[in-house]
Amino acid sequence: MKNVIGWIGLVVLGLASSLSSPASEATGTLWSVTSFGADDYFQEPSDIAVDRERSLIYVVDAGSARVLAFDLAGKFLRAVGRKGQGPGEFVRPTGACVVAGGDLAVADFGAGRIEIFDPSGTFLRQAQVTDTRVADLVQAGELFYTVPSFGTSGYAVTMGSEAKGQPLVNVLDGSGQRVAEISTGDFPETHPFIRAIKHRVSLALSPRGRLVMVYFAANLIQIFERTGEKVAEFSRALPFEPMTPALVGERSPEKGVVQMRAGLDVVSPAAAFGPDGKLYVLTVTETLARHRKTDPDMKDPLPMRFDVVDPESRRVLRTVPCDPGVKAFGVLDGGRLVYISEDAEGELALKCVRY
Repeated sequence: MKNVIGWIGLVVLGLASSLSSPASEATGTLWSVTSFGADDYFQEPSDIAVDRERSLIYVVDAGSARVLAFDLAGKFLRAVGRKGQGPGEFVRPTGACVVAGGDLAVADFGAGRIEIFDPSGTFLRQAQVTDTRVADLVQAGELFYTVPSFGTSGYAVTMGSEAKGQPLVNVLDGSGQRVAEISTGDFPETHPFIRAIKHRVSLALSPRGRLVMVYFAANLIQIFERTGEKVAEFSRALPFEPMTPALVGERSPEKGVVQMRAGLDVVSPAAAFGPDGKLYVLTVTETLARHRKTDPDMKDPLPMRFDVVDPESRRVLRTVPCDPGVKAFGVLDGGRLVYISEDAEGELALKCVRY
């Protein structure tokens, strides 16, 4: 099996400043954090999980191999985990979810495991995952529903496979053993790199316990029962027609390593359900080709919005503007969103906004 590197994203580490007052921010911003702790900064944020019952915001920072906990006013509380390979340490955490009882489950994509912490940040246990990669996860009942890649945060390609499709979701028991797969044959593809791109989804669990899969590089949302039965699929009105992912470059700089480049549009990097039962989808509003015409060096972040979707009628109820370059988000109560975005200078900020 060959190692594969996909050229589809760029991470910029920027400088940051301290907690900003609401008066210094744009209308609707309640608070903003760019540095915290002892002159510490976000490095490569990849996911946000919200514990509404305990008023906690968890920011998964893949770059610093930590999960950063904040309260709902933006106060930094603690770092969960640190870089390493031992219990309670991370190689490259990419996704997280709050599980039954208020514990936090973190997908350590770099180490192939799921680690569980209590609400105070104390390590409890881990599940080693050997059959698949885990980039993000949700829990329902005693099972974890996981995806091997999502958004720009995780990536997995299986070379040499003859299969036309690959699992969208891997179902794991509490010990990390795969007990089922959920897949679709809607996107037959012979090239494994393009097949992997087409199957990248953001995974969200609906209030009815259904799995909602929002595709990263296609204008498509699919809804599955946890048994694997697909019950619905739909698209949204976008200001552009997304490019179908296609291979545009391939090279082998050294033996055993293949680098490939694909032409594609980013459509939906993240999705989550709010306390109102609605699906919030982070949505890019401009094609990459058009963006490159105005910004050839791609310094400016992609313009974005949130689509608020009724999962039953599949209608977009409203759109919510946001900063360009949003990396991850969560939905609070009281008409508030919390997200982390990167500006043209590479500065990363965690913001809470009212909409």
